[in-house]
Amino acid sequence: MFFDLDGVIVDTLHYHYLAWERMFNELGGSISEHSVLLHEGRASREILPRFLEEAGVSLPLEEHERFIDRKREYYRSIVKVRYYPNVFEVISELRYRGFGTALVTASSLKNMHAALNGEQRALFDFLISGDEVHRAKPNPDPYLAPMRHFNLAPEQCLVVENAPLGIESAKNAEMICVAVQTTLGHEYLSQADYVIDDIRDLLTLPVLSHRNSQP
Repeated sequence: MFFDLDGVIVDTLHYHYLAWERMFNELGGSISEHSVLLHEGRASREILPRFLEEAGVSLPLEEHERFIDRKREYYRSIVKVRYYPNVFEVISELRYRGFGTALVTASSLKNMHAALNGEQRALFDFLISGDEVHRAKPNPDPYLAPMRHFNLAPEQCLVVENAPLGIESAKNAEMICVAVQTTLGHEYLSQADYVIDDIRDLLTLPVLSHRNSQP
């Protein structure tokens, strides 16, 4: 079982939007929250040129990394971390059923640690942040990392996502994907094998109804 972080476990994407918007306001531009939701999962260095174009502003290439660092610093200064209801109970139940668990996030390591305390991170047998992935979502690399860690085949893995790029990443890795409608509606999640309304619906999926060796 491979879980995304933002939009699946933590309800923080609005604060990512506020941080991006603050940075672009400084340059005299603006972006939409919907764009942030659609691009969730993509590496910041890849998102930035797209957002610059949308905002109608420019930024020298040599200033991109500092711009991203400042955005992340501002995000951490304003974020109020809220967890989706029942998410840790569901993960605990899946572990009780014998499933291995991994956290796969495009967030930086600092942002991941800001979102989850040690006890919460201990619910995962493997964790990987955006800082540790060379090719971000929608490439398959983020989800191939835990697959290799567990020494599994793609068909033995199930991914829980909330955004189109994350779903695309899972399908590019040839894995089963369940999408939760937390930030976007069904029309944006149609590539997933299953679309659910509530994280608790995971527990009733036939593929997860009994203990086996699949993470």
